Amino acid sequence: MSKKKKRPDSKANSKAIQRKSSAVQQSTTQQLTRPATASTSYSLPSSIKWLTLALFVIISLIIYGRTLSYNYVLDDKLVYTENRFVTEGASGISKILSTDSFTGYFEEENTTLVQGARYRPLSLISFNIEHTIFGLSEAVSHLINILLYGLTCLLIFICLFRLLHEQTNKVKSPWLSLALATTLLYLVHPLHVEAVANVKGRDEILSLLFSILALWTALKYVDTHSTLAKTKVVYLLGMVSTFFLGLLAKENTLTFLAIIPFGLYLFRTKHRFNKDLVIVFSLLLVTSLAYLFLRYSFIGFLINEAPSIDIMNNSFAGMTGSEKYATIGYTLLHYLKLNLVPYPLTHDYYPYHIPISNFGDWQVILSIVLHVLLVGLMFYSWKKNKVVAFSIGFYFATMSIVSNLVISIGTFMNERFAFAASLGTCLLLAHLILNTKKIAHVSVLSKVMLGLIVLIYATLSFLRVPAWESELALNTAAIKVSKNSARSNSFMATALFQQYKKAESRDEKMALLNRAQPYARKAVQIHPPYYNGNLMRAGIAGEKHKMDGNLDELLSEFKEIMMERPDVGFVTQYLDYIGSRVDQSKLLTFYKQSVNKMMDEQQRYDWAVKYLNLAVAIDQNDPELRSLMRKAYTGLGQLDKAKQYQ
Repeated sequence: MSKKKKRPDSKANSKAIQRKSSAVQQSTTQQLTRPATASTSYSLPSSIKWLTLALFVIISLIIYGRTLSYNYVLDDKLVYTENRFVTEGASGISKILSTDSFTGYFEEENTTLVQGARYRPLSLISFNIEHTIFGLSEAVSHLINILLYGLTCLLIFICLFRLLHEQTNKVKSPWLSLALATTLLYLVHPLHVEAVANVKGRDEILSLLFSILALWTALKYVDTHSTLAKTKVVYLLGMVSTFFLGLLAKENTLTFLAIIPFGLYLFRTKHRFNKDLVIVFSLLLVTSLAYLFLRYSFIGFLINEAPSIDIMNNSFAGMTGSEKYATIGYTLLHYLKLNLVPYPLTHDYYPYHIPISNFGDWQVILSIVLHVLLVGLMFYSWKKNKVVAFSIGFYFATMSIVSNLVISIGTFMNERFAFAASLGTCLLLAHLILNTKKIAHVSVLSKVMLGLIVLIYATLSFLRVPAWESELALNTAAIKVSKNSARSNSFMATALFQQYKKAESRDEKMALLNRAQPYARKAVQIHPPYYNGNLMRAGIAGEKHKMDGNLDELLSEFKEIMMERPDVGFVTQYLDYIGSRVDQSKLLTFYKQSVNKMMDEQQRYDWAVKYLNLAVAIDQNDPELRSLMRKAYTGLGQLDKAKQYQ
C-alpha cells in the first residue's frame, strides 16, 4: 500500500505567505519613508543638469537675445541709470543697504509714495557692481537678466524634480517628467517678458531664484540621513542664507515662509516629520523677523497707514471700500486669465485700464466663484492629489502679497507681479496635460498637447519682446491695449514729444506734435487732475504755438489746464515769455476770464494772484484787473493788500 503524500497545512502556508507579504510591504515602506543618505533617488545626474542649463539658456537667448541692443526703459532710471547710489561705485553700497530703494533717485527719501515703501537692495547692489565693472551698458544689463532667468529655470527644474519625486519617477526619463514639463511652460511663458526684458525686473528674478534655492535646501535637509548631522546643518544654513537673500531682493520671498513648510508637509513622509517641519519653519520665521527688523530700522516703518492720495501711486484713492475690493476681485480674475491665456499684454494697468468695479458686476461675481472653487479644490486635493493642492496653494501664497488685499502696491496689477505665481499655474497645467496621477508613462497625445502649448507661449513671448526696445516702442504697444489708462496716454504723448525734439524737419516736428496732442488730452480726460498729463498737454501746446503762432488754440489749452492744475509751472513761464510778443488785448481778456472763473468756481485765490501778477505786468492800470486783484486779496483775507487796488 503506497503512502499517501502529506498535504501541506493550508493554514500554515497562508500564515507564511502573509508573513512574507508583510515583510515585503514593510521593506518597501521603509524604503519609501527612510531619508536617502545621499538623496540619489531624488537627484538628477550632473550631465542632465548641464544639458538642461544649456537648453534653458539657449531658449532664453532665442526669445530674449534681441534685448541686448535695447534701451533702458521705464523704471530703469529709478533703480539704475539715474540712481546715484548705484552709479557712484563701492561707496554707494552702504547707502543702498541702509535706505529705501528709490532714495538714490529722488533728492530726498520719498518713502510714502507707495504703501510699505520699497527696500530691495540686492538688485541695486548687482547694478552697482555691474556699473563699476562694465559702466552703463544696456547689452550687459540685458545679458545678465537673460542668464539669471535661465539659471532660475534650471533651479526650478532641479527643485521640482526633488519635490515631486513620486510623480517624476513614474516616467522612465527626466526628459519626460512633470518637473521638466512645468519648467518648459514656465521658461517660455509670455507673462515673464516684462521681468526679463526690462532691466528693473531683476528684482523679480533674484527673488524667485533665491526662494527656490531655499526650498531646495530645505528638501535636502529633510531628505538627508539623520546621522549626517554636519551635512544637515549645512543645508539649514543654506536655507536661511538663500531665504534672506531672496528677502533682500524683494518682499515677495516672504510668501515662501508658507510655501516651503506646505511643500514639505505634502510631499515628504511622516518619518521625523514633526521635528523637521518645526525646525524649518522656525528658522524661516526667525529669518523673516530679522529681515523685517532690518527693514524697519532703515525705513522707519513697515506699512505706512496713509498711502498717497495720487491715483498714480495709489490706484484706489477716492474709491469706496466696496469699489476697492470689487476692483481687486476683477484684477484677480484678470490674473487668472493671463496665467492661462497670456494675451493681450501691456505694461500699463494704471487707472483706468482696469475699470472701477462693483460687486454686482459679472466679472467680479465670476472671480469670487472661481477663487472659492479653487480654495475648495485645494483642500479637497490635500490627500488625494498633492500636486493639485500644492499648485493652487503656491499660486495663492505668491499672489497674496501683490493682490492689494494685504497692502496697496501702487497700481491695480502688473504682469511682473505674477512672475512667481505663474509657476503654480504652470505646474497645474503640466500636471493636467500629463495626467501624472493615473498613468505610468507619457502618452503621445500628452506630448503633442504640451509641445503645442510650449510653442504657442514661446511665440507669444517672442512677439512681445520688441515692445521693450525703447520708450516709444513700449508705449506704442501699450496704448493699443491700455486705451483707458491715463498713464499710458500721457506716456505715449511724452514718447512722441521726445521724438519731436530729435526731429529735424518742420513738417516732421509738427506731425509728431499733432500725434502727441490727442494722447495728452485723453490722459487728462480720463483723470483731469493728472499732473504729468496736464504738463505734457501744456508743453505740446507751447511748442505748437512756437511753430504756428495760433494764440487762440494755445490760450484755450492753457485755460483748461489752469482750471485743473494751476500749479503746472510751464503755463506761467510760457505766459510770461509771450507777454510782450503777442496780441496783448487778447491775452488780457484771457487772464480776466480765466482768473474770474478760478475764483468764482474754485476759490483758488492764491493762484489767482499769481496769474493776475502776470496780467498786471502788461497793464497795471486796467480797472478790471485791479478789481480782480482786490477780489483775490479779499478772498485770501489780506485786506491791506486789497485796499491798494481801490
